[in-house]
Amino acid sequence: MGHVRGRITILVDNIVPGRSEALGEHGFSAHIETNRGDFLFDTGKGRALAHNALLFQRDLSKLEEILLSHSHGDHTGGLPDVLLIRAKSPVHVRAHPDIFVERYRAKDGKKSYGGIPYTRGYLEKMGARFVFNRGYTEIQDGIYLTGEIPRETPFEGGDMGNRFALREGKEVPDILLDDQSVVLHTEKGLVIVLGCAHSGMINVINHAIRMSGIDSIYAIVGGTHLEFSGETQLKETIEALRTYDIHHLIPSHCTGPEALMRLRDELGGVFQFSHVGLRLEF
Repeated sequence: MGHVRGRITILVDNIVPGRSEALGEHGFSAHIETNRGDFLFDTGKGRALAHNALLFQRDLSKLEEILLSHSHGDHTGGLPDVLLIRAKSPVHVRAHPDIFVERYRAKDGKKSYGGIPYTRGYLEKMGARFVFNRGYTEIQDGIYLTGEIPRETPFEGGDMGNRFALREGKEVPDILLDDQSVVLHTEKGLVIVLGCAHSGMINVINHAIRMSGIDSIYAIVGGTHLEFSGETQLKETIEALRTYDIHHLIPSHCTGPEALMRLRDELGGVFQFSHVGLRLEF
């Protein structure tokens, strides 16, 4: 098993540091440069990605592949912009097969569409060549997608109660099976890049350790969904995080300000605020 070296640059996030010309939005995208090539994990909502990539001099025309964590629009909305930057030249877009499932969210008695905002045909005409995975999948030596995450922790329930999907013409609860993360095997330990961690941050970590056989974690970066998950899940998550060998914890996007403060106060030295333009060498 090989090790990968490189750098992650956050191109889309909710937070922008002061005196920056970067754009922020409720979404996530990470540019991953490695000695195996460059990859883009998620694309944000679509307003900020191209601008921020130009500002931070990340060349999206040279991507080996695009990787998607799940279908929600704050992670897939910028996909046409990336395909356009590549001048419609074909590129692999890796995702779970559920990326095109029709999904909705119910609120105040009304349903709103919550899936990917584009059809497969439109994206393929733009140059996307979809490659689907359900399991832990090697993309390049040392670079993996987690695939479906086993839901094992008793405290990670998320906010799934008002999410629905259409399957075979029937409306069923949507547990977001397509939630997946990127795992990099590095000489410093695992680097885990989360999209939203709808399946639970601890479930993701446990799955990555189990599948890789590596229990040292150099960094965890990305959305944790703790903003929407309640006090019990936040408390139990913090206690679980204390049990791992983590060097850098960089939560972002859907973590929320209150959860960020708790993580900072209780996990101290390993915690770091994420923001648009943050770079992590590994």
